[in-house]
Amino acid sequence: MERSLALNDYEIEFGKILEWLKKNSAKKILVQAPDGLKKILRLISEKLEEEGYEAYLSGSHAWGGCDIAVNEARTMGIDTILHVGHHGFVGARTTEVRVLFVPVYYLGEFNDALVNALEDIKRNGFKKIALGVTVELHRRLHEIENLALKSGFDVETGSLENITGLIIGCNYVSLRDAEAVLIVAGGRFHAIGAALWMGRPVWRVDPYLKSYEKVDVRPIISRRLRDISSAMDAHSFLVVVSTKTGQARPVLAQSIKKRLLRENRKADIVVIDEISEDVLLNFGQYDAYVNTACPRLTIDDPDIFPGPVINPGELKYVLSKKLEGYDSRDLFRFDFSTGA
Repeated sequence: MERSLALNDYEIEFGKILEWLKKNSAKKILVQAPDGLKKILRLISEKLEEEGYEAYLSGSHAWGGCDIAVNEARTMGIDTILHVGHHGFVGARTTEVRVLFVPVYYLGEFNDALVNALEDIKRNGFKKIALGVTVELHRRLHEIENLALKSGFDVETGSLENITGLIIGCNYVSLRDAEAVLIVAGGRFHAIGAALWMGRPVWRVDPYLKSYEKVDVRPIISRRLRDISSAMDAHSFLVVVSTKTGQARPVLAQSIKKRLLRENRKADIVVIDEISEDVLLNFGQYDAYVNTACPRLTIDDPDIFPGPVINPGELKYVLSKKLEGYDSRDLFRFDFSTGA
């Protein structure tokens, strides 16, 4: 069934949704989306009810494929979740309810911003570029590639989970090695992650604001080095574990605690759904924090932690008390081994 549904400047493959729902004998459906897409959920819900389904709207945040509204579905006795706007599961998969990920494809025009970004990259002397897009721009990838090729660039495009060019906030393995990187996505979020992962000059094109800029992550790197240095002298650590489906890493947290105790440091583990400064302050002050939840919290919102915070991949620098060779890719890694 080929049936698309236009939603403002977006399009979803509604026919495929209906086919999947029928195949899985779905009855009660929870429709979930990130905050920026919640405005289109009402229309999706109306269309589902026209087809005879019982539809509910999820009011919680949806930070990614790691954040599935299982508790809401359980509360309402719902058997199926439509997760709108993300490509698929990140981290652990939930088996408690069926989940269909529904990409939303952007239809708007952003050619001028893309041309301006390519010209700026060329002015800076780069010829070979890596290209990454978020899932809503995936259908525009060939259009973006062709324009870059016509502009004289050598374009490198990899894949993530068999989706060409795809990047997500915590995974940039699709970006191939190149002199510079071009990210097409809304906001700075994905471009910042790409810059930290690649260690190369990164330009971003925002298709919604029709703008472009070169990304500067030097303040973030400076903050990371400062927090790691502070954590080297810390005696007490609070290891933070998330309950979100794709962010819960209890075994990792337990391993980190054991390692810290071996180093004669004090360590506790706290389990939280939505991590905030207020929640953490309820437990009193710790010298440092280890974030085993979403790695982007440490990058984008470190001040929600009441003291210096490190990600698991950065713990090795704390334990060795050495910053030499710091690799910002360790922000996205969960191996803290040091060989010691």
